[in-house]
Amino acid sequence: MKLTKLNDCEMLIEEADTFDVKQTLESGQLFRFEEKNNEFLVQSLDKVAKICRLSDKKYLLSSKNLNYFVNFFDFSTNYDIIITRLEKFEYLKEALKFSRGVRILKQAPLETLICFIISANNNIKRIKKSVAYICEHFGSPVEDGLFAFPTLQQLSLITEDDFVKAGIGYRAPYLVKTIQMLCDGFDLDCLKNMPTNQAREKLLTLAGVGPKVADCILLFGLGHKQVFPVDTWIAKVYNDFFGAETNRTKMNRKLIETFGDDSGIAQQYLFYFKREKENGRKNL
Repeated sequence: MKLTKLNDCEMLIEEADTFDVKQTLESGQLFRFEEKNNEFLVQSLDKVAKICRLSDKKYLLSSKNLNYFVNFFDFSTNYDIIITRLEKFEYLKEALKFSRGVRILKQAPLETLICFIISANNNIKRIKKSVAYICEHFGSPVEDGLFAFPTLQQLSLITEDDFVKAGIGYRAPYLVKTIQMLCDGFDLDCLKNMPTNQAREKLLTLAGVGPKVADCILLFGLGHKQVFPVDTWIAKVYNDFFGAETNRTKMNRKLIETFGDDSGIAQQYLFYFKREKENGRKNL
């Protein structure tokens, strides 16, 4: 991948063999993005970026916070090396070919935590709508009529009824309790440097955080790659390749044993491929 900074607010991305903005944003990691006329609007905390596809494997990234989004999209990581390691697994080859443009986003821990509590037993359309409501009603205005994700202080002022109005349903009391735990001193950032299993145990003490949600927070918000979130799609993948199993804890352990430090990215390639295949998307 070739990155060329054009000015303080624009970067040209060329030879993007291991980056596809659509695949990455639609792979279940992020809930604050919109697509219009071949351009993606992406938000993270109080920051905004636009990514326009100029041609095959060529994009223009525009943002007042350019360096933030270069890190956000993990452009410094060589995914070719990761793919080469994963290609030794014969059953991964089709998924690697199709999902090659997926990258793991480096998201803000607080935003990731709140969004993935909302995501439990939910669908993408409802999650995005709920998160947008929270930002518009409780976040600060930023550019172009958009709103930032609320700070912890702003989140602490949101009531259970407010969360219900946002369409969050039974998850509302979980959010209120978890936000209070954060205000009382639960340190999300310190989990980045903990051993993965220890960080997971800490996350599981938060209201509304089960094993799958914890793994998503670890992977997308805290930089722990040795996790393998198991949802319905991954359960199907597991049964395709490893045999019949219903216990997701056992699936999780087996998958991490198999893929090790590459577990997180392997999960994303397999998740995106399986979901798109079963939904009958084009290019399959």
